[in-house]
Amino acid sequence: MRRIQPVQRSVDLAARRAVIDLRTRVRDAARHVFTLDLYSHLDERHPETHAGWWALRLPEGDAQVRVGLDLTTIGPHSVWLERDGQREGAIDSWTNPDYRFAPLIGIQCVLRSPEGRVLENRFVTGKVNDPTVMAGYYKKLHAEGGYTPVEPFLFELHAEMLRRLEPLFLRHVPKGGVVLDAGCGRSLFTEIRPDWPFRVVASDVDLDLLKSRRDAFPQVEWAVGSAHPLPFKDAAFDALFAGELIEHLGDPAPAVADFHRVLKPGGTLILTTPNRLRLANLVDRSDRPYSPDHLSEMSYDEVAVLLRAGGFEIVRTTGLHLELFLNWFSPLPKLDWLQRYWNRPWAVPLMRLMLKAGGLLPRYAVDLVFVCRRLAP
Repeated sequence: MRRIQPVQRSVDLAARRAVIDLRTRVRDAARHVFTLDLYSHLDERHPETHAGWWALRLPEGDAQVRVGLDLTTIGPHSVWLERDGQREGAIDSWTNPDYRFAPLIGIQCVLRSPEGRVLENRFVTGKVNDPTVMAGYYKKLHAEGGYTPVEPFLFELHAEMLRRLEPLFLRHVPKGGVVLDAGCGRSLFTEIRPDWPFRVVASDVDLDLLKSRRDAFPQVEWAVGSAHPLPFKDAAFDALFAGELIEHLGDPAPAVADFHRVLKPGGTLILTTPNRLRLANLVDRSDRPYSPDHLSEMSYDEVAVLLRAGGFEIVRTTGLHLELFLNWFSPLPKLDWLQRYWNRPWAVPLMRLMLKAGGLLPRYAVDLVFVCRRLAP
């Protein structure tokens, strides 16, 4: 039985203010310790990425309370608790007024026993959809080497994605046609094989990256342009690949409409994106994003609804990785051992098995792949 249950799984912190409604069920509440602890998501370093913690007094027994946040200035009074129209400030706190906002903030609702043992830790995502914050995040990311994991899991996930995509590209992109790789980055087309039986146009905003990729892969047509809106004419492409793209956008719906616009009737959209309700989140009843810059992760059903509403027929779906090795019985956030404690070379065969298992149950997989056909207007 949960003692702490956030009503909202995520809150908008673009204006640095938010409220979180909690259902609480705590016996002997005066002796327990409840804190709101704020870190940059997936980057918990004290004090650099730690905004602060605030201890709040919970009511006895079953109750519904509201926690208010005002982080326009970070200090002891930035967090408070409201119940029955009464506001009560934090009874203790540690704060970092120099905290630099990240795109996502992990709001941890932590309940400790009188002895200080963590009884529950419930997660709420704070989304800071602010262009300045996003630009600062990517500048720092690239200055520190970009997405370069040391452990093997992300390498194996990437390799499995390439293996899945190659036959899908060959089957669903017509020979002699033209495919757009929107928001391409390095372009997965160049990482899978050196030649394709169709033209590849790869588009991204990073001019320096595209120059270096053009020198290495002159057979690809590299174009500088945003992922949304796309700088191309209507019905310009036979196929479009949106790989790990829509989760970075504040609102994916206009982007999907743009995909529809630049595709020819009957054209193919191949889209990959993380699953908001992957198994760990489903079990935990949380919305923990998979990456610190994912503003708009969606579930399998939500992506399906978005695509159909955007004028697409779903032809095929698959998924990558099932998080079966969880800390199932822990009151702490559910974590996949293969991505945490077992993220070591000895576990690679098990990783590969679970990566393939995601294709059997894509609704619960970590990453989703949708193959769609553009319907006529």
